Amino acid sequence: MSSNRDPGPPPGRPEQDLDTLRARIRQIDLDLVTAAAERMELARQVGECKRRQKLPTVDYAQEKIVVERALAFAGECGLEPGVAADLLAGLIRASVTAQDEDNLRHAGVGTGKRAVVVGGAGRMGRWFCGFLSAQGYATEVLDPGATPDENARARAALASADLVVCSTPPEATAELYRGWSRQPPTGVVVDIASIKTPLLDPIAELRRAGGRVASIHPMFGPSIVLLRDADVVICDTGDAGATAAVELIFQPTTAHLVRLPLADHDRIMADLLSLAHATAIAFALALPQTEHPVRSTTFRALESLAAAVVRESPDVYYEIQASNPHSAAALARMRDALDRLIAAVGAGDPAGFRDLLEEGRARTPEAR
Repeated sequence: MSSNRDPGPPPGRPEQDLDTLRARIRQIDLDLVTAAAERMELARQVGECKRRQKLPTVDYAQEKIVVERALAFAGECGLEPGVAADLLAGLIRASVTAQDEDNLRHAGVGTGKRAVVVGGAGRMGRWFCGFLSAQGYATEVLDPGATPDENARARAALASADLVVCSTPPEATAELYRGWSRQPPTGVVVDIASIKTPLLDPIAELRRAGGRVASIHPMFGPSIVLLRDADVVICDTGDAGATAAVELIFQPTTAHLVRLPLADHDRIMADLLSLAHATAIAFALALPQTEHPVRSTTFRALESLAAAVVRESPDVYYEIQASNPHSAAALARMRDALDRLIAAVGAGDPAGFRDLLEEGRARTPEAR
């Protein structure tokens, strides 16, 4: 004989209402935040110990131990290991970021020094203002978007500032360098341009006039939080002293410094920037005008990447394509790859398609 009666809670478990369960979750959330704050404070103390002992901020062996220990404990607790891994990854990133910030303040590279950021009202310009200020620099902004008083102070400081950062488009930076060649600033001048070809002659001209010139390329955007995940390209302008001075401002951080000859920069960036950006833009343009009700994992990843690229500055991204003399060759390789893919599929050639994937595997790292 069947019954529709609610059997009630399982034997041995008291019935708990929804509000009680939510209250318990709320308390656990607060406990987690409290524990995370305590962990951050301990991480800062660890950073202080590392500074005293002159140890690097990042200890990959120790990070591995921390993660493996958490994963093992998660298994004992019945928690999905991926949840524990994500939780620890966020806490480790926050800890390293805090240690980086403390290192910048304690290093005091800019203490008693003055910096002018040309283009300092732009997104990367603002990032550099904050980055330099954290190291003790008295930072001034020279930019059409700055106030008249800010621009007046920056112009007055420009000639004698210890550091002049040009966060301006390559052609604009080239024009500045040509003008400064008549009377170079006494401090180190450094550009952060993503294309160096327009700057090759102006850099040489400014150096001949007695200017101290370095050239770098931060391989990240202004939204970056953790420099550990970032490369900073240091280009060799032939001025070892200026280059060393610029490297010094990144030494207290966990950024990865990569040194390149200035003349090689744009050839490499044709792949890292021109090819990558063009691929994302082409994917965005190939999308249908109406959204599909479902999305695959691959589609979501590519759509997210493309969305980020097409929302960047058209002027900056055009300059990356058009001002780099190596871009055309990179784009030709992409067009050739697409033609080969279309030919293999159109000809009903599964072996040829398989060969394309094998070639692609040989050119790319293992999926993480």
